[in-house]
Amino acid sequence: MKNILLSLSLVVLTAITCYAQQVIHSSVKYPISIYQNAAILDLGKENIDLTNLLLHEGEFEFEKLSTSNENLGFTDHFYYVKFEIKNEQNQAQKLFLEAARPITDRADLYEVKDGEMVNYQANGDLIPFSARAFEHRKLIFPIEMSAGQSKTFYLKLQSDGEVINLPLNLHNDTSLILTTYQDQLIFGVFYGLLGLAAITYLFFFFGIKERSFLLYSAYVVSVGLLHSSLDGYFFQYLLGEPGWFADRSLLLFAALSALLFGRYTQTYIRLKEFSPGLNNVFTLVNFSILGLIAGILLLDAGRPLYYPLVNALAFLLILLCLIGVGISYYRKQPADPFFTIGISMLMIGFVTFILNNFSLISNSFITENSAKLGTGIEILFLSLSMANRIRILRNEKEKAQNLALQQSEESNELKSYFLSNMSHELRTPLNAILGLSQTIMSEIGDQRIRENIEVIKYSSLSLLSSIDDILDYSKIEKGELILEKKVFSTRKIIGELNALTFQQARDKKVSFVYEERAPLPDRLLGDANRFRQILGNILNNAVKFTQEGEIKLQLTAVQENDQLVDLHFEIQDTGVGIRPEKLDRIFASFVQEQLDDKRKFGGFGLGLCIVKALVDQHQGEIAIQSTPQKGTQVAVKLSLEKAPMDKLESIKKESDQILKGKNILVVEDNRVNQLVIKSILRKWEGVTFSFANHGLEALDLLNEQKFDLVLMDLQMPEMDGYEATQAIRSGKGGDRHQSVPIIAVTADTTEKSKSRVQAVGMDDYMNKPVDAELLKEKAAKAVYLETIQLEKI
Repeated sequence: MKNILLSLSLVVLTAITCYAQQVIHSSVKYPISIYQNAAILDLGKENIDLTNLLLHEGEFEFEKLSTSNENLGFTDHFYYVKFEIKNEQNQAQKLFLEAARPITDRADLYEVKDGEMVNYQANGDLIPFSARAFEHRKLIFPIEMSAGQSKTFYLKLQSDGEVINLPLNLHNDTSLILTTYQDQLIFGVFYGLLGLAAITYLFFFFGIKERSFLLYSAYVVSVGLLHSSLDGYFFQYLLGEPGWFADRSLLLFAALSALLFGRYTQTYIRLKEFSPGLNNVFTLVNFSILGLIAGILLLDAGRPLYYPLVNALAFLLILLCLIGVGISYYRKQPADPFFTIGISMLMIGFVTFILNNFSLISNSFITENSAKLGTGIEILFLSLSMANRIRILRNEKEKAQNLALQQSEESNELKSYFLSNMSHELRTPLNAILGLSQTIMSEIGDQRIRENIEVIKYSSLSLLSSIDDILDYSKIEKGELILEKKVFSTRKIIGELNALTFQQARDKKVSFVYEERAPLPDRLLGDANRFRQILGNILNNAVKFTQEGEIKLQLTAVQENDQLVDLHFEIQDTGVGIRPEKLDRIFASFVQEQLDDKRKFGGFGLGLCIVKALVDQHQGEIAIQSTPQKGTQVAVKLSLEKAPMDKLESIKKESDQILKGKNILVVEDNRVNQLVIKSILRKWEGVTFSFANHGLEALDLLNEQKFDLVLMDLQMPEMDGYEATQAIRSGKGGDRHQSVPIIAVTADTTEKSKSRVQAVGMDDYMNKPVDAELLKEKAAKAVYLETIQLEKI
């Protein structure tokens, strides 16, 4: 009986401590898992070497592995895995054991025979890559088996708190190569996708300057670094040696990925705009991750806690992100659908991965690589989402550009309106000053008084020139500068400019010399005002920048052909000159030789800018040569048409006879302007005139008496000049006045007003201040043409 009990006890003990060998026979297909023939021992935090383990093995209880990829969870314990392999083939075999994850700190394989270690191989992150048992990203141990040989192995595992997995797969050389190639293909696609997304959206960031693109690119890079660490590539290709950074790299990349994901989500879905409270929670979690990063860098003792903590914080961020997306839909500000799908895929993959890490679900290839799968799909959909973001930003930019263009146009309209009003308001008093000055000069013989009035006249003309410069600069900016084509007196304009320049130069005690090298045509066809501006602005600059010495104007006229005359102007001065480096931008607006020149010499800095624009408009040429402190020479060439000789050329000489006996209606609301026009009209022999303060009064007077000419202001109360003209042309001023000559006399010098004057049916147009000689010429011309028309009828 005693012998029977002893035999039963031995059988039970044997069943507890022994397990079957992994038999390698000829029909085996690699790779094969040996988990069913292996047992594991958890030593806790007690580090026992193999010698002591073998001496006291009976005191320890090994447990059989339950799955082909046993997941031990987050752990910093020491483990021994025991298994036996028997080669039943009639030839030697070289096998390769895949044991544990690539990120396991230490994996040491001991071969034991008769209770003693006979072979030892080291692997893991704490071993230099070149010193590993087999140089591979995975933890691979080569095992050589003779024909019919059996071997016993102990695998010792150690981690600093990260998850430990036990694949325990046996490969032959063929299956190892095929598995390696398969991994390289899959991981190549994965990392290629990450690299392409990171680089592409980094370029978009530099192009668009949208912060979400930079955060997304950084997030993708950090995810790539995290997975390359998990897969062993980071240690294999970039580190190769254990050390301070290698020891912490996985934790740092995981924490950095979580932090960048949180910041990217906050920025991309504009969380602060529709959910400030949830945005604050995001910020709190982000600060927690920053605290974790500080702990990883500074407090090594907490490492076993850091691994589960970084997983938990990442899971929390993904959950908060989904809540944020839900709130955005609830608030009618939905996140991009591709973003929603991508985050959902990441959530599914990451939750599966975390549950696997905590050993809450069974371990498999899918669960082990679920984070990689989820991340890959997430990156794909987030890239599509960022493409949508680019489209949205482009649309927003186009809208902003359209709005800016609209505002710019409105601003230009407002500026034009302001300049037009300013011109009108300034020209009104200038009309009085110039008109009355001319009248006084013609009536008073005292030379001293005449000289003083001449100063007033030319100062007013200088102010008028500045007003024209400002208005013309506005037209140049908008491309609205249009040249008129009318007959004008060349000698009259040059004579007036010479007189003005002589007066200004005399005041500065500078001599002015005018030389006419060839006879000038008396009358040319072109824009008299622009001709005056070109020559006047250059002469004005010469006077302004010359403190002593001489200013010389030389003029030459060359007959190009029967129709064209080339006018060559050359203005020389002995002024401050222009430095060579400034000459290339001297025609830019608001540019003077030095920054303090505006205080020293005055002016707007627009003169040469406008001159250049006007010369170009004439298809002419302008050149400047200058020497600092010696002077400047400006040469201008303009081609103008000769004025045709016809009956109208003789009107000026016969104007007194043409206007004699005519009755003129002046429609003007300003009393001072009425006084100026009265002073002009009373010098016209045999002319009678009446005044109306606005259009309605004009219609009443036209219905009461006959008028041969109407001088019409444009801006008036009650009824303006445009409305009054339309009323006259429609017969409201009497049938006899429907075709009466109407000349616009206005301070509004804009092209718009000139076009409108023609559109409403006025016969001619002239600006204030009123030039008495020009007004007489235009009045005679209008009356003469009307007489010709009546004679034809």
